Amino acid sequence: MAGSYNDGQVWVAELVGTTVLCVLGLGGIANAVLPGTKGHGIGFLGIAFCFGWGVFLSLQFVGHISGFYNPAVALAGAVVGDIGWKRMLVCISAEMLGGFLAAILVWFTYIPHFQPLEVVQQTDDNLCNCCDLETGGVAIIKQELSAPAHRYVSAGTRGEQMTMNKVQPSDAEHQLPAHTFGQTLRNKLILMTGVCTQNSDDDANEGSVNKLHPGARVKAKSQACGPSVRQRIEEDQEVKLTVFCTRPSVRKHYWLYCFWAECFLTFLLTYGAFSISNQGSLAISDAAETSLYKTGLQPLLIGFLVFGLILCGGGTTGPALNPARDLAPRIAHWILPIPGKGPSEWWYSWVPVFAPCVGAVLGGLFAKSMKHMLVAGL
Repeated sequence: MAGSYNDGQVWVAELVGTTVLCVLGLGGIANAVLPGTKGHGIGFLGIAFCFGWGVFLSLQFVGHISGFYNPAVALAGAVVGDIGWKRMLVCISAEMLGGFLAAILVWFTYIPHFQPLEVVQQTDDNLCNCCDLETGGVAIIKQELSAPAHRYVSAGTRGEQMTMNKVQPSDAEHQLPAHTFGQTLRNKLILMTGVCTQNSDDDANEGSVNKLHPGARVKAKSQACGPSVRQRIEEDQEVKLTVFCTRPSVRKHYWLYCFWAECFLTFLLTYGAFSISNQGSLAISDAAETSLYKTGLQPLLIGFLVFGLILCGGGTTGPALNPARDLAPRIAHWILPIPGKGPSEWWYSWVPVFAPCVGAVLGGLFAKSMKHMLVAGL
């Protein structure tokens, strides 16, 4: 891929390619999750498309010089003998710097949306008895997250929190009187589980709320069960961190589930990318067709591969699939003066570094064995 270019040219190509890839990917996340952006809430599909398109454009721009843009894939290339170990170090240094620069560029582009929370109203009184989560009361925040954005940044990294549900209004004739056995049992379940069942459509629904939970005091139905100040601050910190790096969707046994997800998906990525590249050099004999494949169809196929892998397997970790896309921006998050930022979650940072490397090496070795079988006509 880069045999006719020197180390300096390869370094620049890897720097440019990784920067473009991460700018598009991280920029897509920022546009999707940061409050107040024009693309807020575009969801996981939009984020996956940004990363896939970033890979495609990077390969189109500088793929004729070098096209790794991923330290794990570069390591796999060295293990299978596609590049030398010195060339691998050249690629990795450029890729890490490219990820760091991309994070700074995205942060600078979205500076207005990295501002601290603006508390519109705060009350020391709980809106209802079941909202007694912290002593700080309930905060009404100006910057609210859409459901897709909230779902993408959420992670099982905080303590157990109370789940707030709403019960759809039902006809009056179907409401059980408060003194019946069924209503008494429902009240017991509410007190045991802490689930607040509130309706906010009309006054009749408020009456049903009081029947379900006689001790509830609804101060403002549209604001009932809102997040506490501490909860909302933690959520804002998570949003800002998610722009830069991945976070696990679950904390319990994350070292197993998240490591497996990153390893398996990077295995598929490396095997798929190497196979697509090998297909162009082995299955196409005409020089013009080979050139057309490598400059047009091959980058598009690898971009769609990344897009599909993120969509099908990214629910557990994000995913990273690339240490330069996670570790370098995480360092940028740690260094940059971001207002109201939280911890950079270094306890998780080893997973998106080591797991992709393991998966990439295994994927590269598997692709090499498949290539040998293809050459042998098996």
